[in-house]
Amino acid sequence: MMYYPLHEADISKFVDIMEEKIKCPEALMWNGKMKALTFSFDDGVTQDERLVQILDRYGLKATLNINSAFFGGQASLVRNGVTVRHDKLTQEDALRVYANHEVAAHTLTHPFLPKETDAQVRRQVEDDRKNHCALFDRDIVGLAYPCG
Repeated sequence: MMYYPLHEADISKFVDIMEEKIKCPEALMWNGKMKALTFSFDDGVTQDERLVQILDRYGLKATLNINSAFFGGQASLVRNGVTVRHDKLTQEDALRVYANHEVAAHTLTHPFLPKETDAQVRRQVEDDRKNHCALFDRDIVGLAYPCG
């Protein structure tokens, strides 16, 4: 999987693309739009707070795939020789930050699922989903499998 930086100018360009209308009314999607663009972001990191502010400014929605066992955790990742903080939002911050966006399960602890037993996979997915349902007080229907 490749990671690319997303800049605010890119989001503005996406908004311009989304606002384009087509000539054939029967082919229109919701709100008269002809194209759909989806955003999804993984892991529930503290950087999501700034990301969601930008999305909200442009009226865009995203799906945030988060691991319920890692709320408030601190970590870092190394990408292309650069160490990047990968700290997780607390439950309280996640409730605030993701209030207007979709939340999806991402497993409890982000395991590599092909190495897990069927029972472990079920527990990872279903317990994560149940935790999110309880925390966010809404149905959680999406799942982004980890390490994908």
